[in-house]
Amino acid sequence: MTILAIVFTSTSKHYLVRFCSAIALLSVAVVSGCGPSEPDNIVHLSGNVTFQGKPLPLGMIVFEPNPAKGNKGPQGHADIKDGKFDTRISKKGTVKGQIIARITGGDGVSPEPFTPFGNLLFEEFTTHLEVAENPKELSLEVPSSRGKIGSK
Repeated sequence: MTILAIVFTSTSKHYLVRFCSAIALLSVAVVSGCGPSEPDNIVHLSGNVTFQGKPLPLGMIVFEPNPAKGNKGPQGHADIKDGKFDTRISKKGTVKGQIIARITGGDGVSPEPFTPFGNLLFEEFTTHLEVAENPKELSLEVPSSRGKIGSK
């Protein structure tokens, strides 16, 4: 309190500006250093996704814990571009153990807000995975039988 009284009773604006700057820097340092960056059970996944033997042009993969297998925690996700994905980019890893992966993908032609992946190539594809402590790069294939949406 004594320091505050000295700064605020000073007639110089210079001290006030320096004091406020010091408080702002201290606040940023304290807030940015708080807490761990991620829980211990979160891992990052990367890999590739193919459809009909080719890299998926554009899409998204969502990883969620499988509650039927007793797994719980936050969802993870990553964008897929030219068949590649990495949850480190989105900073949204997933939990270890039994998970469900959901893949949505499109041809990447003329993506717009309502069709962010272009024309959808298949209905959402779901697969079940086991994620280990130190996961290896994943290689996922969306079955060709998923076909184009609307095709018969």
